[in-house]
Amino acid sequence: MATETESFVTAPSTPEAAAAAAPMAPTVEPAAHQPADRLEIVVERRLRQHGEGESRRMTIFRVPAHVRDASKELYEPRLVSIGPYYRGWEALRAMEQHKWRYMRELMGWPPQPAASLGDYVRAVRDVEQEARLCYSERTSIFAAAAAAQSEPSGGGEIEEEQSRHDGDPGGPGPDGFAEMLMLDGCFILEFFAKWYKGEPDKLCDVAWVLPLLHSDLLLLENQIPFFVLEALFHVVSPTATKLDLLRLILHRLKFSSYELSTAEELVQSDIQHLLHLFYEAIMPRDDETASVQDSTPPSLQYFVQLRQMGVRLKKAVSTRFVFIRDMPRVPHWMKTTLLATLLRKVGAWFSKLLAMIRRTPPASAPTLVVPSVTQLREAGVRFEKKESPRHMFDIAFDRDSGVLEMPRMEVDYANVALLVNLVAFEQTRGLPGDGDTSRRLSSYAALVGALVRTGKDVEHLQKRGIVENLLDGDDDAATKFFQHLGDCSTLNYKSHMFAGMFEDLRQFYHSSWRRHKAKFLRDHCSSPWAVLALVVAISAFCFALFKLSTTIFSLAHPYYCHC
Repeated sequence: MATETESFVTAPSTPEAAAAAAPMAPTVEPAAHQPADRLEIVVERRLRQHGEGESRRMTIFRVPAHVRDASKELYEPRLVSIGPYYRGWEALRAMEQHKWRYMRELMGWPPQPAASLGDYVRAVRDVEQEARLCYSERTSIFAAAAAAQSEPSGGGEIEEEQSRHDGDPGGPGPDGFAEMLMLDGCFILEFFAKWYKGEPDKLCDVAWVLPLLHSDLLLLENQIPFFVLEALFHVVSPTATKLDLLRLILHRLKFSSYELSTAEELVQSDIQHLLHLFYEAIMPRDDETASVQDSTPPSLQYFVQLRQMGVRLKKAVSTRFVFIRDMPRVPHWMKTTLLATLLRKVGAWFSKLLAMIRRTPPASAPTLVVPSVTQLREAGVRFEKKESPRHMFDIAFDRDSGVLEMPRMEVDYANVALLVNLVAFEQTRGLPGDGDTSRRLSSYAALVGALVRTGKDVEHLQKRGIVENLLDGDDDAATKFFQHLGDCSTLNYKSHMFAGMFEDLRQFYHSSWRRHKAKFLRDHCSSPWAVLALVVAISAFCFALFKLSTTIFSLAHPYYCHC
C-alpha cells in the first residue's frame, strides 16, 4: 500500500525512471484519432463564418430592426432587390427576369467586342471573397457558400441541417453569392447605360418604374460593393477608367434642385457603393460649410470679444483684491446715515426686480432643442428664403435682425426616403477628429426636425417660399417628412454642425424683451388699420396729457389766466 502511494506522490528523479514508470500510467488515445464531436464541428464552422465577417471592409450595414419596422417603406425596396438582404423576396421576384434580360443585353454592349461569359465569371470570382467582407449581416446565401467550402469529416449531416436552418429548403447553391454579384452588377451597369444613351426600354418607359428604380438603387440595405461594378465595367470596356464609370452613373442621379459634384471631383474618392457615391456627390466642400458652423455675424464678434475681456478683467480684479473681502466688518455705530440705508434697500429692491425680469426659463423647458417655427415667430424671428444657396446646408441666422434664411426644400416621398437612407449611411461612417461636425446630414435633420413639428410650421414656411409641399397636407409633411429624418441618427447636440445656431435661436427666443416687442408689433402694427388706430390712440393720449398739464398750470397760477 505504501509503495503505491509513493508512486503517485514521488516524481521520478531520472529520465530512465520516468520511462520505466510511464507504462504504469493509464494510456490516453490522442485527440487526433478521436471522432469529432457534433458540437465541435458546429462551433468551428460558426467561428469561421463570424471571423470572416469581422473586417475593416465592412461597408454595407442594416438599419436597426425597430427603426425599419416602424417605417418599412423608407428602408425596404419596392421594385428591385440588389445584394443579399432582400434577395428572393416574393414581392421583388418579378424583376429577376428583367435582370437576366439586362445582363444578356450588356454582354453585347459596344464599343468593344462582346466579352465571353468566362471573362465576366473570372471578374466576379476575383472580387467575390472581398465582397463577402463588406456585409455586416450573414444571410442564407452566405451559409450555402460556406457549407460548400468547408467539408469536415463526419459533418455532412450537420451542414445539411444547418443549411435548412439558415435558409429556405433547397436554398441557394454554393455559387449563389457570386451569381448574385454578377447578375445585380450587370443589371446596374446596363440600367445606367440605357439611361445615359436614352435607349427605349419597355420597362423603364413605364411612368412609375423609373422613379422606383432610382429610389431602390439608393437604399442603404440594397447595395453591392462599388468595386464589383468596376470589375464588370472593365470587362465590358477594357479601355474605360473609373472616371468613365462615374460619368455614366452621375449623369442621371439628381437631388431636388441642387447640383451634384462632377466625376472629376470624385475620381480620387474611395467609393463603397452607389449610396456612398451619391452622398459624396451632394456633400459640399469643407471650406463652403465653414461659415455655417460659425453663425456669429461679424458685427457681433467684437461684442463677444469685449464681453470675454470683461469677464477675464473681473476675475483678475477679484483675485487681486481678495483681501478686501476678508477685512473685518464696520461696527454698528459707524454705519451710514438713514438716507444711505434707505438708498441701499431701494437698490436691493431694484436688483430683485431686475433678476425677476431676467429670470431663466423653467427647468422643465428643453435646453438642447430649438423652438419650433411657431414659437420662434412669437419671439420675432422672421423666416426668409435663401436666394442662390450654395448647398442645402447654407442656413444662416442673424441675431441682430432676427432673420433666419433657409434654402428651398421639396417635401415628397422620394426625398424623405433618400434623406433618411443618407442619414443612416452617415451614421455608419467612423468619426474623424472633428467629431459630430462632420455629420452634416444628421445635423441638418436635427435642425429641420426641431423647427417643423406641426402643420402650422409647414404652412408658414410655405408662405415664405422655403417649403414646397407635394404631400397630401401640411400635417402629413410635418409627421411623415420632417419628423422621420432623424429616426436613425444619434447626435451630440453640443458639438454638431449647427450647435452655434441652436444656442443663438434659444437665446433669442428666451429674451422677454424680444417676445414683448414682437407681440406689440404683431398686435398693433400688423395692418394699416392697426397702425392708424395706434397713431390715433397716441395722438389722443398726447392731447389729453397736454390738456391736463394746462389745467394744472392754470390752477397753480391763476393770475396768468386772462379769462
